[in-house]
Amino acid sequence: MFAGTLLEIPYLKFRRNRLGVASLAILAVFYAGLLFEGFLAPYSPGLKFKTKSFQPPHRIHFFHEGKFVGPFVYEYVQTNPIFKEYRTDRAAINRIRFFAEGAPYRLFFLIPATVHLFGTDTGAPVFLFGADSLGRDIFSRIVYGAKISLSIGFVSIFLALAGGILIGGLAGYAGGVPDWIAMRAVEIAILLPTFYLFLFLRSIMPTDISPARKFFYITAILAVPSMVGSARSIRNWVLSLKNSDYVCSAVLSGAPRLAILLRHIIPQIRNILILNITLSVPGAILGEAGLSFLNLGITEPSVSWGMLMNSAMDINVLIGYPWMLIPAAVIIVTVFSFFAFGYALKDALDPKA
Repeated sequence: MFAGTLLEIPYLKFRRNRLGVASLAILAVFYAGLLFEGFLAPYSPGLKFKTKSFQPPHRIHFFHEGKFVGPFVYEYVQTNPIFKEYRTDRAAINRIRFFAEGAPYRLFFLIPATVHLFGTDTGAPVFLFGADSLGRDIFSRIVYGAKISLSIGFVSIFLALAGGILIGGLAGYAGGVPDWIAMRAVEIAILLPTFYLFLFLRSIMPTDISPARKFFYITAILAVPSMVGSARSIRNWVLSLKNSDYVCSAVLSGAPRLAILLRHIIPQIRNILILNITLSVPGAILGEAGLSFLNLGITEPSVSWGMLMNSAMDINVLIGYPWMLIPAAVIIVTVFSFFAFGYALKDALDPKA
């Protein structure tokens, strides 16, 4: 009952923070969408519609000539292939159908399926967020790009925490010369500009590698700055706890140092570690977006939100086709939601609040 009360108070405090609750709902929808990417996206990320280069987003209509016909889009016909100009053909109606048949994919990454959330009765493409220079659906590419952009943050932060616990925890618990050497190395790494450190680590990464290995390398690169920061913080927390009564009892019982660190000290700071994860994931997402934006991170045929922004580097593209910035808006919403949720969680878990 007492434990239930301890959990109930932070829950009630968090529930009163409407911005935090809304941010959690947004993140839950985004991460749940990872399992249904093939179902939510009407097309595969690499499917090209050669006559639809830079087509503007479709407007969804419900009435045609004063009659309700349900959701539909008008056909866009390209009139100038050089400047990518289109006109609306109001005689060609493409009705939107839900649970439409389409390209094959794997639901939950395992089950073969062909049913998508929506499509058209004529088979013509519908671009909710417009098309890119190769006629690929930006909405579908954003849905598929979430798998890398959202997962890379958590994977890199867990790697950073694992390294931070080993380096900072053991250094703080051992003390003496090992602690001094570890902290000086950490301070040198902290002084390095983060993004230039990303560029340096990326420059020594092999170029001719598979997408899976590239994902691993990028994740490890993004974990380095967070790892050194976590190591310093964890070391300070360990110093404040290693002389506690329950730690001294474990030492007298003959428990190994690593077991004492993992079983007796780290659980006491689990709330702080949770907050560290929540507030550090946005930094990893922005780091991947920055590297991919400069064509140094995730590249074709893989898809990430940062890579989708790479095509928006040309000012002429931004002026003529502003929908190419929609991936940037998705990144901003995601990062803001993480920060809002993290600070709401911090206030809820703060015993002094």
